[in-house]
Amino acid sequence: MMLDLSIIIPAYNRAELLRQTLCSLNQALQTLRAEIIVVDDGSAEPLEEQLSGTIDFPVRFIRQSNQGSLIARNHGLAHAIGKYVFFIDSDDQVHPDKFRVQIACLEKHQADVCYSDECVATINAEQSTLSIIGERSLPFTPDPVELYLKIQPTPGNLIFRREYITQHFTNPIVPPQRSLSPVGDIWIYYNLMIYPAKIVKVDQPYTIYIQHEQDRYSNCWEATGIASLLMTLIFLKHCPNQESTLPVRRQIGESALVSWRKLPRNFHAEFESKVLEIWKTAPPTSIENLGGRLFQKLAKLIGIENTARLLRRIQRPDYSKIQTLDRQTLNTLMQPLSNL
Repeated sequence: MMLDLSIIIPAYNRAELLRQTLCSLNQALQTLRAEIIVVDDGSAEPLEEQLSGTIDFPVRFIRQSNQGSLIARNHGLAHAIGKYVFFIDSDDQVHPDKFRVQIACLEKHQADVCYSDECVATINAEQSTLSIIGERSLPFTPDPVELYLKIQPTPGNLIFRREYITQHFTNPIVPPQRSLSPVGDIWIYYNLMIYPAKIVKVDQPYTIYIQHEQDRYSNCWEATGIASLLMTLIFLKHCPNQESTLPVRRQIGESALVSWRKLPRNFHAEFESKVLEIWKTAPPTSIENLGGRLFQKLAKLIGIENTARLLRRIQRPDYSKIQTLDRQTLNTLMQPLSNL
């Protein structure tokens, strides 16, 4: 018998945060027939053993050697049997009504993917309670390119129809590899965005992103940025150059220029060059999609690239002010990009 939902959690250490995530998920399942799959990515001590006796509901643990969260997520998907699939990181939580409301919306519209608004919260460690510190209202779009590439909901937002994602992951445009783990959630988006999909949205913050001080990929923006660039370059290498993919390739170009403008000064010459080259070789786009009023006025006078360089020089800090990695580590992370 097919279940309503498969919840897949790639996890590595951080057993207490995972326990809180699992309790949040269990509370939100209500009357749904569901499975919770934790893929233990080679934690120092098996998570199943660490959590033994601390949870009183079914959780399926799959343990693998340490290969990164992207491989772990796909490993969990291969074992999923639910009609719908939900991916969440091991340190986030969900609104108690998330699954009931979003799956009802998917069922009503026979849709492929459903997303919601979002909120950011902190955890009171002593009382295990959440404090909401901000909300993010997302626009609705029926367009996969805009959803996956421009809006880019946070991890733990979207619920997918399993058949919709598995049919496109059999031979993905961007093959899974460990070096892409810092952007594993975006890997899902890149392998779905050129395909048609029926998209629905619920207008409530049913997605909760937890802020905490423990290690997470987003704490190192350089690693995330390099993995994102690597994935973009691989995608463009394999993406069919045809009319149907024009919106995707155009949006990637727009996003590349916007990202280049946000880079700190004196970051990494090769990285900066590759990002700018993506924009230069992308299909032409409107100036209005690249910046605000000041940018548009200057671009009409001195050109888009010159304007981007000028504003970046004025507005962005030097890399030394915001770096999280030393140069040697940064150069090591850049090595996979050398052949692309």
